[in-house]
Amino acid sequence: MTDTAKKRQIAIIGGGILGVTLAYKLAGRGLNVTVYERGDNLGGLAAAMDYDGARVDRFYHTILSSDTSMQGLMEESGVADKRHFTATKQGFYDNGHLYDFNTPVDLMRFPPLNIIQRVRLGLQIVYAQLESDWRKMDVVPVEDWLAKFWGRGVYQKVWKPLLRAKFDSTAESVPATYIWSRLRRMMGTREGVTSKEMMCYIENGYYTLIEALARKAEGLGVQFHLKAPIEEVVIENGQAAGVRVGGEVRRYDAVISTLPSPTLGGLIPSAPADFRALLNKQQYLGVMCPLLILKKRLLPYYVLNITDESIPFTAVVETTNLIDPQHVKGYHLVYLPKYLAPDNPIANWSDEQVQAEWMKHFKRMFPDYNVSDIAAFIVQKAKYVEPIRPMGTLDEIPEIQTPVARLYMGNTVMIYPDLGNGEAVTRYSAKVIDRVMADMVGWA
Repeated sequence: MTDTAKKRQIAIIGGGILGVTLAYKLAGRGLNVTVYERGDNLGGLAAAMDYDGARVDRFYHTILSSDTSMQGLMEESGVADKRHFTATKQGFYDNGHLYDFNTPVDLMRFPPLNIIQRVRLGLQIVYAQLESDWRKMDVVPVEDWLAKFWGRGVYQKVWKPLLRAKFDSTAESVPATYIWSRLRRMMGTREGVTSKEMMCYIENGYYTLIEALARKAEGLGVQFHLKAPIEEVVIENGQAAGVRVGGEVRRYDAVISTLPSPTLGGLIPSAPADFRALLNKQQYLGVMCPLLILKKRLLPYYVLNITDESIPFTAVVETTNLIDPQHVKGYHLVYLPKYLAPDNPIANWSDEQVQAEWMKHFKRMFPDYNVSDIAAFIVQKAKYVEPIRPMGTLDEIPEIQTPVARLYMGNTVMIYPDLGNGEAVTRYSAKVIDRVMADMVGWA
């Protein structure tokens, strides 16, 4: 820690997992850090909610045994004793039937595909692990890549509905990197010849980690301001000089934004017009993600993938097949997500309309499940979830150091081709910190 670092005042906009991680690590380098969060609590998409005295995640999150950054933060923040590893299972819902899809044996028995298609699917999963040059896949449509290696039959039966589910109407512009990244991430957590998928959860939800990191950061002098929306990033002579909040200008040596690109674009009216246009151009998938709180278990799977395109939700995610129900007062938690393109009208549906439509299909899928065992149906939604990165647009990814001196940014747009999960985001924090610390040497 240097005397120069002690004098530096840094403002971080956004109190999600990236903002909190940056605050903790920058404070550890000796900087004076202040975090501004517009919400009532920290966490962003990783925030929690209370139900009947149990704290549960608003949205489901995946932490893998191979997520070294997240595992390290758990150790540093002191919540490793609340971490539990579990072997999970997944399945497919096809034509009214449920099928296991976990081991090579399950794959070779998978009825929706013929034997040749099953072999091709298995070979392509292996190929994805061996392919390391993601840039050449950035200009290849995901449909072409999947159909080439898996065949049109596998694509139509398995991948097309999954792409529709994940990317909504934007699926045709998606590059092959998205599937490549997902296959590599998920296969990286399988252990041994049994191919068991190892995931972990933290007692009382993902927010437990954020809460612990925030406490550690506060111990290092970080100040967190909640219900404090930034009105403007103050720019003077082409340099970020502070932020305006509550009508008051607060001055800082540097400002780091962790906000979605369009949100930042609206806060910097004095920045170069072409940079603001770049930020405002970036589109995101949103999500409609009802949470069913059940009195009894629904499925044996953590994730049930759905190939039926008439069903609005993309999957059935029963997180209490990962989380021990004892940590959520014996309830069973089921998320029914639907990813939404920017123009999808479902984003504007009322909670009542969502519940009526979702439950209609839920009852069709699970006719034997007693609806009296559904304790609650809670609609959760978010606007900015997954950046839409069309093919051949790498030049539209912003740099950490923006065209405005001492204004830095980090968000899920910038971690491509990695996926927008806690592991990739917290790992990216190191790049932001390295850039800020390197530049600081030359600050007047």
